[in-house]
Amino acid sequence: MNIDEVSPYIRVAMDSLVDAAWRIDERVIWDYELLYLKEGQLHVTIDDRDYYGKAGDCFFFAPGQRHAIQAIGGARVHQPHVHFDLRTEPDSKEIGVSFKPLEQMTAKERGWIRDNELNTDPSAIPSHFRPHDPRTLETLLFELIREYEAKPPFYELRLKGMLLSLLSHVLRDRYWAHTVTSSGHMELLSEIRTYIEHHAHRSLKLDELSERFHLSKFYLIHLFRTTFQLTPIQYHQQIRMEKAKSMIQYTGLFMQDIAELLGYANIHAFSRAFKAHTGCSPSDFRRL
Repeated sequence: MNIDEVSPYIRVAMDSLVDAAWRIDERVIWDYELLYLKEGQLHVTIDDRDYYGKAGDCFFFAPGQRHAIQAIGGARVHQPHVHFDLRTEPDSKEIGVSFKPLEQMTAKERGWIRDNELNTDPSAIPSHFRPHDPRTLETLLFELIREYEAKPPFYELRLKGMLLSLLSHVLRDRYWAHTVTSSGHMELLSEIRTYIEHHAHRSLKLDELSERFHLSKFYLIHLFRTTFQLTPIQYHQQIRMEKAKSMIQYTGLFMQDIAELLGYANIHAFSRAFKAHTGCSPSDFRRL
């Protein structure tokens, strides 16, 4: 993949909720599809290989791959997904989403199948994977879907940026997974990150993490930053701010209540931290 040439075209982005009997028979798509399994279970066959997905898993379908999808487990399936071309082509707007097997396509339709540029390292994305940071992936995907559905002015430009953010997150997540696995610290770092996420409602000190996980502060910072490009405390602050933004945007809570729920000493400390992270005050963020 030549990063300088990437200018994605988002064909479809939708939040799909289907019943327990839903299925898609074997087909070949012309573009890429990223599917996030938020709820339920799926049996997916890709090029004669079977995969079984549960909530929190992702499936990635590449152009030209034969695949079939079926809900299993007797429950509904919540599967937000996005179809996209890696770069906008002259015929991108002409092409829809394929539900045909290769043998039923016309010569023109076969010519629509894009080259798969996301199948070699360092930008290879596997057909089935479980992200190590599903919350961020889910947030990015749903923001993209809302933008696609609302179609405000200049939405096409913003969609490109949002898809690039989502794609870079997936690639970075895969890179980190490989790095952590190679260094043998995957389980420990996952445990540290989970602990940080579960304590986003209060202040957290490096001394506490160092003592709990029996690591020196220097080594803890080195290990965490090497893998995630953030220190543990920076990651904790990022999680708190994401929670703050969500509360401000989607609830009617007073700022004082949000500050208390996130463990800030007072509204002034919360406002300073929020402005340092986002560039605007909490009240301005709510108005925007």
